[in-house]
Amino acid sequence: MARRPAIPAGPHDVNHDWLWQALASSSGFEPSQLRAIRAEPVGPGRGLLSTVIRCHLVWSVDAPQQPASVIVKCHSADRKTFRLARILTLYRQEYEFYRRIRPFAVIRAPALLYGDFAPVSHRFVMVLEDLADLETVSQVNGASPVQAKSAVRAVARMHARYWNNLDHTVLSNAPDYSRKYRRLTQLGYALNLPRTLDRFGSLFNPETRSVVETYGARIADHLSDISRGPKTFTHGDFRVDNLFFDGPGIDDVVAIDWQNGGIHSGLRDITYLLSTSVTPETRRAIEQDVVGEYHDALVGAGVGGYSVDECWRSYRQVMLSCLIGAVFTCGSLDLNDEASHRTMEIGLGRTLAAIDDLHAEEFLPGRARTFSLGRVVPALSAGAVRAYRRIGNLRRG
Repeated sequence: MARRPAIPAGPHDVNHDWLWQALASSSGFEPSQLRAIRAEPVGPGRGLLSTVIRCHLVWSVDAPQQPASVIVKCHSADRKTFRLARILTLYRQEYEFYRRIRPFAVIRAPALLYGDFAPVSHRFVMVLEDLADLETVSQVNGASPVQAKSAVRAVARMHARYWNNLDHTVLSNAPDYSRKYRRLTQLGYALNLPRTLDRFGSLFNPETRSVVETYGARIADHLSDISRGPKTFTHGDFRVDNLFFDGPGIDDVVAIDWQNGGIHSGLRDITYLLSTSVTPETRRAIEQDVVGEYHDALVGAGVGGYSVDECWRSYRQVMLSCLIGAVFTCGSLDLNDEASHRTMEIGLGRTLAAIDDLHAEEFLPGRARTFSLGRVVPALSAGAVRAYRRIGNLRRG
């Protein structure tokens, strides 16, 4: 078996020799006839937090068992993005998903052909099955009702497998997002909210702006409220840009980008899909049916003690937390690319519409009445919003 190659520092290191060594070091794979590769970046909308490259492979003889192309995914070359991913351990989480959880996830994901992760630096690389022959959907255009329902039923099966079964061996390293990152999430939201409002202020009406600003000081308490309900292993970034479709069935949905995989309410995946990946008109038409089908899928897989009314309430409650991902991405990522900017703009607009339609502000925790160390971060969050308002008033003046 060939020696493992060094983790690429960037796309320039993904060449014929590197890929040959990577594939040669994987058991059961014979790359000796690999003559050349042609590498190209994968378009925007996929891998915003990583570098994603498609490698077209040229073989010395006709070998139908060898792939025509593979996907190479590695850490971002952008310092700010890499720092954020390292703080949130996103690269380690994706590497661990493919290494430990994927064989038991009960939802399709690309095959891992080679992977490596450096625990100290958090640089990583994976060579994955290319899904280019499967159907993709533009998040800008939105998924169809059939595609949205297929995706929900597919992820429901995974949720049911780990529903309140968090001691499962393969989940030993999965982060519990409902607990571990509450305060850090709240602080990050506060830091990114001003830039989000600067970039996309026209999307907010007075009501949604008030909800978004108020939520910043109460995120930790809201996540605590959610954590009191059932929990399971979730994808964490379950939107149509991270899905491929091989047909209309639940076994035909393939999910990629598992960097945010972890423990959360299962409704986290459902709300994120419907708040970002279908048009508001489609969501309004199908969401009650979708939540009902999600509940039916859970019950059919053996989940008990969870009524459809509780499921709908959880859907409305968890929808409020979709603001977190929207504010983080809209405020922190480099969106100079027009397509990425448009994707984030549409996703934020759809999320705000969903929160407004569902009156999700009902689930805002009440204002704290006593001081404690745990209230320092909420105070900082509220202070950041007040500072943003003052700066805005000075600019207008």
